[in-house]
Amino acid sequence: MVDRIPGSDQDIRDWLTLDRIPSVGPLTIAKLIEAFGSPRKILEANARSIRVRSGVSERLSISISRFRPDLREIEKDLLTLEKLQARIVTRWDDGYPENLKDIYDPPAFLFVRGSLLPKDSQAVAMVGTRNPTGYGNELAKSITRDLARSNFTIISGLARGIDTTCHQSALEAGGRTIAVLGCGLDVLYPRENEKLVECILESGAVISEFRPGIAPLKTNFFRRNRIVSGLSRAVVVVQASKKSGSLITASHALEQNRDVFAVPGNITNERSRGPHYLIKQGAGLVESADDILSSLITPEIGNISFCNSSPLEASADENISETAQIVLDFLDLDPTPIDLMCDSTKIEAGKLLGTLLELELLGLVRQSPGKMFSRVRL
Repeated sequence: MVDRIPGSDQDIRDWLTLDRIPSVGPLTIAKLIEAFGSPRKILEANARSIRVRSGVSERLSISISRFRPDLREIEKDLLTLEKLQARIVTRWDDGYPENLKDIYDPPAFLFVRGSLLPKDSQAVAMVGTRNPTGYGNELAKSITRDLARSNFTIISGLARGIDTTCHQSALEAGGRTIAVLGCGLDVLYPRENEKLVECILESGAVISEFRPGIAPLKTNFFRRNRIVSGLSRAVVVVQASKKSGSLITASHALEQNRDVFAVPGNITNERSRGPHYLIKQGAGLVESADDILSSLITPEIGNISFCNSSPLEASADENISETAQIVLDFLDLDPTPIDLMCDSTKIEAGKLLGTLLELELLGLVRQSPGKMFSRVRL
């Protein structure tokens, strides 16, 4: 039984103090709480008592007993949390995410803005490259949208690229999304996502294992990734290199007994290497959200429906010309140069440009800089 006063300033000060003790991480904090019941009793204990009751090393028990925090820094953190309307949720609180309790090294506590709900146990993590192609963005958007409409919470890391696309798509679909940061809640990273954070807070949550002021260091994202997968029932990778944070997230997912899915891509694109590697290792191949839902759906989950939509389908106009249909069938979601289209379709350049204009006006084709054209998913 944890002996604590939920939400009291002294209680928060004690957790913030524990977080500052060198070499004291989530597993050690769990041992200490099991032995003493509260952070206050841990901080009041002598070295011998800490060693005997919790089983930590003599050196660490001495370090814990002698530790004295900078109280000014603690008060600064309290003011920051108050300003952000943020709170601390510990492993021993009722509001702590159920899925996260199951992993090997769950955070001892989370800093939380927004709402964490019981239904967030039905969650899927969407992760991928910071530099996606049009194909990757469109697939991420459509899969996320259909998962959100099927009442799954979308988990991601607020990074540029696929993460941002998935958070936005979930919100546009009227769903819930949770952003997991690799820095303090008061550190906006990346800066351009400030408005997105505010939108997420209206119906979801932004959370972090890191106290206020902690910078987005590379090592922090490795720790962040285990939370992204731990919160979820499955992880979906959309475009990533073989040496990427997304594959680290997938590795955490396997260790945590979560399902792993991957979206295939162009075999010549470096950003397809990660998903293709995962598929070779046994990850589920994803063409649409239905591939994920068919694996995750169980009798006890209500209000889940299959989407029956292919991410590559475009709503072609039945009245388009035969030439327009040939062009539409040739294009996919990645921009293609017009000279390649001429060579491949054997359509004369002038006629091809007219056909592409026809498809643009119908909303079936999108033009990118450099006379590049791609198909649009409607």
